[in-house]
Amino acid sequence: MVTLSIIYKLFKQVQSLQQDNAREVTELLEQSLQDIKQENRELEHTLAATGNDTKPAGEKESSKQPETEGETKNPYTPETDSVTDETALSLEAKILQLHDKGFSIEEIARQHNCGHTEAELIIKMNQKAYNNT
Repeated sequence: MVTLSIIYKLFKQVQSLQQDNAREVTELLEQSLQDIKQENRELEHTLAATGNDTKPAGEKESSKQPETEGETKNPYTPETDSVTDETALSLEAKILQLHDKGFSIEEIARQHNCGHTEAELIIKMNQKAYNNT
């Protein structure tokens, strides 16, 4: 009976920890979303001030010439003469490498042309995952 009581208490503690972790992740993602929205507003304001076009890529007018009947080339066919296999690190891996080398989040974001919040979120999520293992 005592062991059953102990198992029940441990089960409740595990449930509580899981709920806390889920809550922390949710809060982290919500804060990151708010940061991204703020960065987007600042970018829109900056672009509006400089007079640049702020339409999304899908809304811009197409500059492609219409195809004629004789030109029915499939744009998705890869060229086979110059195919080479290359490996590249993901943005996440590059950010984590620079962070491990001691670079600041601002420097990392600038070098990889990504948002400050994006770099910070990747680092925080990696630290959270590393700490939970």
